[in-house]
Amino acid sequence: MSARDQPRRYRDTRRRLLVDMHIPDWDERFLARYDPRDLVEGAAGAGAEGVMLYFQSHLGLCYYPTQVGRQHGAAAGRDWAGEALTAFRERDIPVCAYYSVNFNNEAWLGHPDWRLQPASPSTIGVLPRERYGIVCLNNLDYRAFVDAQIDEIAAYPVDSFFFDMVWWNGVCICPACHNRYRDECGSQIPDKVDWDASIWTDFQAARERWLADFAVSLRARARRHRPEIEVYHNFALGLSNWTRGVSFSSVAGHDFLGGDFYGGRAEQLLITRLMLNLTPKRPAEFMTTVSAGLTEHCRLRPPGQMITKALASLTADAAFLAIVAINPDGTLDGEAMERTRLAFGAAAQFDSFVGGTAVEDVALYCSDNSKANFWVASQAIDKAPASSIPDYPHFHALAGAARALQESHIPFGVATRANLAELSRWPVLVLANAERMADEEIDAFREYVRNGGQLYASRGSSLWAMDGARQDFALADLFGCHFEGAETGRLVYAQVVASPGLSRPIAHWLDSSGNTGCLRVQANGCEMIAMLTLPYGHPEPGSVSDRHWSSIHSSPPWTATDRPLIVRNAFGAGRVIYSAFDVEAGDSPEHRRLFVSLILELLGQQRRIDAETHPQVWLSAFDQESRLVLMLLNYPAEEPALPVPSAHLAVCLPERRRCAAVRSYPSGQEHDHRIDDHGRVLVEIGRFERFLVLTIEHEAVSA
Repeated sequence: MSARDQPRRYRDTRRRLLVDMHIPDWDERFLARYDPRDLVEGAAGAGAEGVMLYFQSHLGLCYYPTQVGRQHGAAAGRDWAGEALTAFRERDIPVCAYYSVNFNNEAWLGHPDWRLQPASPSTIGVLPRERYGIVCLNNLDYRAFVDAQIDEIAAYPVDSFFFDMVWWNGVCICPACHNRYRDECGSQIPDKVDWDASIWTDFQAARERWLADFAVSLRARARRHRPEIEVYHNFALGLSNWTRGVSFSSVAGHDFLGGDFYGGRAEQLLITRLMLNLTPKRPAEFMTTVSAGLTEHCRLRPPGQMITKALASLTADAAFLAIVAINPDGTLDGEAMERTRLAFGAAAQFDSFVGGTAVEDVALYCSDNSKANFWVASQAIDKAPASSIPDYPHFHALAGAARALQESHIPFGVATRANLAELSRWPVLVLANAERMADEEIDAFREYVRNGGQLYASRGSSLWAMDGARQDFALADLFGCHFEGAETGRLVYAQVVASPGLSRPIAHWLDSSGNTGCLRVQANGCEMIAMLTLPYGHPEPGSVSDRHWSSIHSSPPWTATDRPLIVRNAFGAGRVIYSAFDVEAGDSPEHRRLFVSLILELLGQQRRIDAETHPQVWLSAFDQESRLVLMLLNYPAEEPALPVPSAHLAVCLPERRRCAAVRSYPSGQEHDHRIDDHGRVLVEIGRFERFLVLTIEHEAVSA
């Protein structure tokens, strides 16, 4: 069979559809009107290139004739999954099999000994937790059951396999978990969550290892009979806090990354750029519902929002999967399918511009070792957090940095420990309050700067070791300062002394939860950029019965100190800016302005793309050998999206290349351009609506 005759692979598609079928069967009217042919026709009519097909659901009910589980009552005597799969293959629409892991009501009801036993009452966000039967992945009988069902599904000619819900829904203390930890580690599950103690960090490391090993084993099982099948797991909680145990080591069980996300534009900005550099194969996959959320059935996202989310996926070279919830009777929601069609159609016209090497002037380092709040006191395990909210300080700083860079149109990516060997590809590296680091990370960051890298680090970066020990910064030699302690009070001020344009004091509120704060540091031969200023009466909050305040409504700056807040230090061939407070986590224009100014100082002449346009515009760029592809997405916080008046761009071409032509799409219009004294291509773009692709075609300079 020639390459042209080969069936299309699911991984090569860009627009994908999932029709959610988590429907019980205790009412004979449920799925009574379902017909696999309607699903196939609806997907094809919407323009789906690939389809994720339910073989089983959170209910544990199967849509094929299973021998080791229970088939959905409405499908009795039929093979709904097989019928749909055959019809999709006839249309050359590749199919990914859906399977729900750990969330299985049938297994939970039928096997009480398989059940997850969370140490504290577990939650699953806005979803009704009481409806879900969650079992433990450490139970060997449950794992044997899963293996048997995987074997059944892998007998079908599916192209890919998607395992949903592969995470811990709280700290499980069931007998299977106790026994495994005792047998492997010779210890009992600790009774306290204490990030300063190795007894706890060792157990958390085991939870993460178990989950990663399970992900790898699921892929291996699916490949036993179908070696060519590609597998991925739901990466939706890749940025969740520590409770879910999703470490980046679990990526070893993925052929590519993908997950369903509902956190809005800020989440899509960060997660798609994380997946871009972390996924084993591109494209990664961004999923979201056509409804306004998983708990909504009738309220749909506005058509413009669906279109924007599909286009936003393109800006990070990701596929887009739309999730449509089936009606309980088995019919498709026609309006939801129409909005999916509109989103797919809007993205399809830009297929020829995807791919290439991402142009990223800055990398935000995402630390999966820092997915906890190390500043909180130890607590009993039965009082431990049980949600998946990314409520840890590193995430707040990471998300703030992403927002600031996006609004300033500085192309950025997200790096992880998977990228430690290639840090030199980024001119500037940002450690946004990355508090806990392994030795390999510390060594890589030190080598990066020694060889000429430019590093920004904030607050507690490198303050904790993996075993929970907190001493001095492990990167103190890079920072040019040493840790003394945490600043108290509720408010401090940063007084910039090295930049006249930033002379106004910046108020930084100290969050009592530890999500934002300030450290006391001792400078060691470095240069001061900003000094600490305190309000009158600091650290006392002030009250009607004391005199620890100077203005009844506010706490203005009063006492100037000589204590450093932001410092600049040379190390090897590189430079480091360290901030004792997490500037990027501050939710104010002043914080973002200061952070961006520090990044631009480090970036200097290495900045490859400079853009002036509306702050809500996302800018990304890809090098495609003979052309640079720039994508400008008008992504408002709320619909409708008003037109963008203009964009002014200055672009550096690769060495020994010159500009041949500049064009914008979808119009295909050719634009005039100029070359400035620095050799940059200058382009001015007029008004555009939602999405604009600009190509800068270039050719070799003649010798």
